[in-house]
Amino acid sequence: MGRKASFMKKFSHRATSGLALAAGAALLLSGCTTSSGDSADSAESATGSGEQVLKIGTLLPQTGSLEHLIYGPQAAVKLAVSEINEAGGVLGNDIEVVVEANEHDPTDPTIMNKSVDEIIKAKPAFVLGAMGTGNTNAAMPKVTEAGILMGSPSNTGIALAGVNDLYFRTIASDIIQGRALGNLVLQDGNTSVAVLTQNNDYGKGLRDNLQTTLEDAGAEVVYGAKGSGEEFPEAQTTFSSEVTAALAKKPDAVAMVSYVEAKQAIPELAAQGFDLSKLYLVDGNTVPYPEFDAGLLEGAQGTTPGRTVDADFEKALVAASSDASKSLNFAPEAYDAVMLVALAAQKGGAADTETIVANLHAVSGSEGGETCSTFKDCAALLDDGKDIHYEGRAGGGPLNEDNEPSTALIGLYKYDAENTPQPVGEIEG
Repeated sequence: MGRKASFMKKFSHRATSGLALAAGAALLLSGCTTSSGDSADSAESATGSGEQVLKIGTLLPQTGSLEHLIYGPQAAVKLAVSEINEAGGVLGNDIEVVVEANEHDPTDPTIMNKSVDEIIKAKPAFVLGAMGTGNTNAAMPKVTEAGILMGSPSNTGIALAGVNDLYFRTIASDIIQGRALGNLVLQDGNTSVAVLTQNNDYGKGLRDNLQTTLEDAGAEVVYGAKGSGEEFPEAQTTFSSEVTAALAKKPDAVAMVSYVEAKQAIPELAAQGFDLSKLYLVDGNTVPYPEFDAGLLEGAQGTTPGRTVDADFEKALVAASSDASKSLNFAPEAYDAVMLVALAAQKGGAADTETIVANLHAVSGSEGGETCSTFKDCAALLDDGKDIHYEGRAGGGPLNEDNEPSTALIGLYKYDAENTPQPVGEIEG
């Protein structure tokens, strides 16, 4: 069976038929905060309604431990929507952003619960988010039961591969980034590595794949290894004991898998005498650190899934939102997610969830087609009855059967004297 047919069979069996129970399921999951009538209405509106106006929403970290990563995706959504609308819109109508919800972080689940209810009430066909793997796991049951498609620009957790027919991502999983990070550490001649890892699905998943790559090459994880119990809680603010314990193992290098916690851990590493040019960061923390003393991070390295943002795209993102200058992480992936959804609606002739899901793989290029990279050009090809392969900003391949890129790029970065990560290359995985 073809990929499109298989995907639609699964959608019809699990997503569409499941919508008949959406009201009851959403009621139970929300603790009776959403009425059964609201859930049923949301499901009907989001799925096979034949809607002609594409309504989307966002579930991004306006507060919490991932807040420093919101700027790129936020700007990318604005830019993508603006470009699509300027090109004539989807099916001749402007995209409407009907809800901008806050995913926060797991320290206060009441914020996520409120945000999910806001999304369901707004009835978008698609919501971009969440950014954190754990946050997506928390939001997915109610959002997808309401018939709303979720698409993340940043979820790298391995367990999310093919987890739900109403979920896709435009970023590589931790398998690929872990391999790339491990090879980067190894090529620098390091044979013993301490890993400071946060205790969540993202942290442990990426650590596990990093460790596998290192050990397969004969290197050793001397602190923070899988099964050691040495992970730290998300949102921790002091790292004296962890750094002391890690450096006592005399590692050649330190890798840190975290979000905003790196802001506290990095100065502690420096204070205890560690050479930060031997520090390796990941997508959750490879961001500028202007608050640090000049030169503190010079020579440190990091990896981030996705193609390096070029100068023209950066200029467009900053023009869409000046905050994008703070961090461009995950901007290409967010931009691509919106473009894919818009093109799927354009191809299918309707802006409801079911139509989008039915055409999402095809516009990503999974069935071949003419390559195009802008909504205007892709829409023109679709209007001529041609198949397309949207070539996205992130450089990922067509969506596979797990609803994630079939191939992906990993960007390599090195910090300059201003504590800003500069691109030095990229590899395909």
